[in-house]
Amino acid sequence: MKAVFIILVSTSLATASLSLETPLNLWLYHSEATGNLLTGEFPDRHTIPVEPGSRAMWLWRLIQDHSNVPSTGDGIFGWLGTVAGQAGSSNSEFISSGGGAFEVFARPLNWFSISQRTSFWTGSNGSPPDGFSPFHYGLEHGRHLYVDWGFVQAETGPLQATMGRIPVRWGPGRFTQLMISGQAPAMDMIKIDLDLGDRVHFTGFTSTINSDSSTWLSAHRLDIKPYDKLRIGLSESILYTADGIDLAYANLFIPWYPVQWNERVDDNAFMCIDATWQPVRGIALYGEFLIDDIQYENIHDVPNKLGYTFGADFFSPETGLGAVAEYTAVQRYVYSQRKINNFYMHDARIIGSQLGPDADRITGSISYIGFHGITAQLKGSYTRHGEGNVYEGWPDSVQAGGAFPSGIVENTTELSLDLGWYPNNWLEVRTGGGISFTGNTDNQPAIESDDSRVSVELIMRKEN
Repeated sequence: MKAVFIILVSTSLATASLSLETPLNLWLYHSEATGNLLTGEFPDRHTIPVEPGSRAMWLWRLIQDHSNVPSTGDGIFGWLGTVAGQAGSSNSEFISSGGGAFEVFARPLNWFSISQRTSFWTGSNGSPPDGFSPFHYGLEHGRHLYVDWGFVQAETGPLQATMGRIPVRWGPGRFTQLMISGQAPAMDMIKIDLDLGDRVHFTGFTSTINSDSSTWLSAHRLDIKPYDKLRIGLSESILYTADGIDLAYANLFIPWYPVQWNERVDDNAFMCIDATWQPVRGIALYGEFLIDDIQYENIHDVPNKLGYTFGADFFSPETGLGAVAEYTAVQRYVYSQRKINNFYMHDARIIGSQLGPDADRITGSISYIGFHGITAQLKGSYTRHGEGNVYEGWPDSVQAGGAFPSGIVENTTELSLDLGWYPNNWLEVRTGGGISFTGNTDNQPAIESDDSRVSVELIMRKEN
């Protein structure tokens, strides 16, 4: 029977956790189409059902082996080394880049773990290779040695507490997320996760964004599963500037919108609802709706500031074939604010979707694991970006109406192919290439540009 799962594998994967940047997360998302729904927070512990005869069985075991911190046992130590390189062209100009990272993780006690990663890179165009994903790009040109993350984690029963520099991503979007995308650098924070039974999960954190300007971010979310095939996520975040941490916003168990509305002035608050639903076996439907600002008493014709994503994920374990279709739109002025320090950014990158405001994108992908040890993904996208950006702030003179996207619209068509080869548990090879064509580049009429790239990434791991 197809509904019978291998209990041993499912149990051993119950606390698996993957780094945000690994393409294996694509397959975790695909697993929602035929198995258990994931919580809306990544990285997170997952339970993945594996079916007898499934082409995906080797992949689920690989995900278990490649979890950042071993899920069981104590006295475990491991390291992960990464080397990446890329070559390509931009408007007929040759570009190249390379980078590397070294990560260590340990579980000295069964309830206590440590993880840390340092990365370095260089690039002729001032950017790292696409196949390599450092969390920090830095604020000073030419300084390319960073601590991407480093944290300690303690777990007892349903409670997990984490402290340090922690990468976080929220929401079900396969290609972007609206409130916390994980594409901005990892934040220094105190974070808790709490399982309230099998159907309710709570997570929350308070972090520093910029210590020089005393900027802070607090966020919390509640994942609820009314039944096995539906997950609903409710989340809230608030970015604010203060001389010290605001204990009201550091209180993760109260709603912050009434506090901001009645007791504070000009803090940048967000609310979000997301959901994943498996209507039939093999298909997962998902969506996310972000409220930056909504004018329920609009007496000055001021526009709303909203973003939304909806998509569908298909996966067949019998054939190893998967597909995703996703659309995202972010209205103008989203992530901006009256105070420059309260722009929803960390180290010059938007904490939410990197698509940015005044833009939309449609993306489709086909993925395949028909050959043991090999993964493949073909992805195409079409992006429109208007003249608005996060740096224009939130002017008092802004009025509702107008075209979306606004003004002269930049449009980009992109196609990429990415492959993964996993010959054994200690070696991983990722390679890929892509091309893109842009019209009205930088919102200048009739200006065209093109880019191409080929990248290779080699990952080696060792665990004792």
